[in-house]
Amino acid sequence: MVRALFIVVLLPFVTLGEAQKSFLSFLNIENNKILFFTKSEETIIIRSSYKDRQPSSSYLSVQLEDPKVLQVVNVTKTFLDDTNFIINVVTDEEGETNLTIQLWDSEGRQVKLIEEIKNIKVKVLKQRRESHFPASMQTDRYILMLILPMILLNKCAFGCKIELQVFHTVWKRPLPVFLGVVTQFFLMPFCGFLLTQILALPEAQAFGFVMTCTCPGGGGGYLFALLLEGDVTLAILMTCTSTLWALIMMPTNSYIYSRLLGLSSTFHIPVYKIMSTLLFILIPISVGIVIKQRLPEKANLLEGIIRPLSFILMSVGIYLTFRMGLMFLKTVNLEVFLLGVLIPMLGLFWGYSFAKISMLPFPICKTVAIESGMLNSFLALAIIQLSFSQSKAELASVGPFIVAMCSGCEMLLIFLIYKARKKYVLVTEDKRKKLALV
Repeated sequence: MVRALFIVVLLPFVTLGEAQKSFLSFLNIENNKILFFTKSEETIIIRSSYKDRQPSSSYLSVQLEDPKVLQVVNVTKTFLDDTNFIINVVTDEEGETNLTIQLWDSEGRQVKLIEEIKNIKVKVLKQRRESHFPASMQTDRYILMLILPMILLNKCAFGCKIELQVFHTVWKRPLPVFLGVVTQFFLMPFCGFLLTQILALPEAQAFGFVMTCTCPGGGGGYLFALLLEGDVTLAILMTCTSTLWALIMMPTNSYIYSRLLGLSSTFHIPVYKIMSTLLFILIPISVGIVIKQRLPEKANLLEGIIRPLSFILMSVGIYLTFRMGLMFLKTVNLEVFLLGVLIPMLGLFWGYSFAKISMLPFPICKTVAIESGMLNSFLALAIIQLSFSQSKAELASVGPFIVAMCSGCEMLLIFLIYKARKKYVLVTEDKRKKLALV
């Protein structure tokens, strides 16, 4: 589908004298960095360190040289640690214009000019390009429809591996589940927010990473718990529990961190998607539990196909994630990519560390780590797509896709290292036994 895209390049040119006295600084623009707007309606955020003597006494005015190129819809003000002004603009025609931004303060009947920045160059370019994203999404839907029966069969097979005794044990001692919830919904979002501020990411992109960090455990968690010899039953229970908690914690974290990042928007939490995800896990797994109780021979057959079927689904999942995220990989810089690599590693580290400090058994430590590091990033993607305009949604969607791609590759690498190390230990033990016999 071909559509017109508007690329707006804002390059502020400020003289040395103005720079020395200026209180205003544009967010997301560093030196010659280009800020892209891919839709006709966009927002510009301006931060001022000027403190009002009276609440709401300061205000911002914007002057345009050519209103045919750019129009200001409104200017609103928010209050955080600094004062943020949000300018909503609309691009109309291709061309260039200049902006003048003034910060005013009204003291009684007197109006005082606090600061002024002139000659902000704005260049609007109309460009046409193919949008490959919808076409790839359509192809991916067909692939998902083909493998859907395999996914349901695999979840049913996992249900056959569940030990009901483990449920009773976790019910009496829910510490592993508690550690997973604390890591996923409290520690990880804060770490994500802190890292995005250190790297000075744009607000929308930072929000995408923070929301990815506040996602519950994904379906890949109990797959890798099986492959890495963790506790599969505990992994499934932790996934279901964290998905339930997501109904409360994802709206809470989205509200808190959007305000901290200076984003003003109405965030829509995909309650239906969260509940459908939970049911998509529970129903086939429950069928597997019933099969194990009623038809143990069929259950043994299903357990035998878990590993090969899981490898197939894991390979298809990584392929689809890379296919959808390839368009983002071409545009991200090194800092964003490193952040995508670091976030799953942080989840693994914090989950394992907390479980180890709590002196839990080694298989449970591995399970808590896996559930904390393998996140259902596509729930964050749903929030972003529902809450932002298309241009901001594309920028914010970088986080979920990059984290999903990196977490899958990292867990696959960990599994390969684990298998290689295990094989090395077995070979070494065999050699020692043979030498002992000789």
